[in-house]
Amino acid sequence: MPSQEVSSTPLMSSVSGGVHGLDLDAALGVALDAAKAGCAVLAQGRSRLARVRTTTKSPGDITTELDARSEAAIFNRIRQAYPEHARLGEESGDSAGGSGTSPYRWIVDPLDGTVNYVHGIPYYAVSVALEVDGTAVLGVVADPSRREFFTAVRGQGAFCNGRPLHVARRTRLDEAVVGTVVPPPKWSGMEGYLALFCAVARSAAGMRRCGAAALDLAYVAAGRLDGFFVVSLKRWDLSAGALLVQEAGGAVADIGGHPDPLHANRLAAANGALLPALLERLRSR
Repeated sequence: MPSQEVSSTPLMSSVSGGVHGLDLDAALGVALDAAKAGCAVLAQGRSRLARVRTTTKSPGDITTELDARSEAAIFNRIRQAYPEHARLGEESGDSAGGSGTSPYRWIVDPLDGTVNYVHGIPYYAVSVALEVDGTAVLGVVADPSRREFFTAVRGQGAFCNGRPLHVARRTRLDEAVVGTVVPPPKWSGMEGYLALFCAVARSAAGMRRCGAAALDLAYVAAGRLDGFFVVSLKRWDLSAGALLVQEAGGAVADIGGHPDPLHANRLAAANGALLPALLERLRSR
């Protein structure tokens, strides 16, 4: 496989924890505070789940009033520190900061795994990433159920609650456990996805569908999952988690072969030795 397909996406002008004059260590602190603010909203909401207003976007794809409240809490903290930065959130979409021309953009999923959350399944997360000129430079994936905070700054490694992370070392697909996200039932590409699922399932040691892509990618970074693929999500689901995998020594790639792994949000992730085998199965379909 050409080396350009497995992305370690270098960032222009990145020097000593900063980029374009921004202190990335300070920005990570803001991202953590923001993620914790979102987690607090979700924790409070768990005690009244039966009364939470839920909206169905399409069968199998829902949102709640808590998604919006979590996102508002997250962006409120970010705006306090960086009012000029642009923002992209699952609930609010794109919004510009004060200048409207900032190279910085915060990418937020305030509740990844809403269906799990509503059903009381403790597998959901808050995801916060900062991209500069379209490239992620820091990411946080927060798991409020387990109180695990996965963090990464480009070039500085990945961590969970301060402990260094490293991807699993398995190199054979028949020994690997692979995570995935099953699209909503009415998604137009469902038949194509199922063909991909079967192609991988026939070769892997096991498949896992847990219901929160950001957390799945954090688990790849932590070596809990060996690989992961998805074809149906958005940038806010993947940006922070993809950086976690890269900074934990792994690799991510666009399934179609584009050099930008988030080009179409059709993403595969694993360690650098396993990823080619995973991509081979995905591309065979």
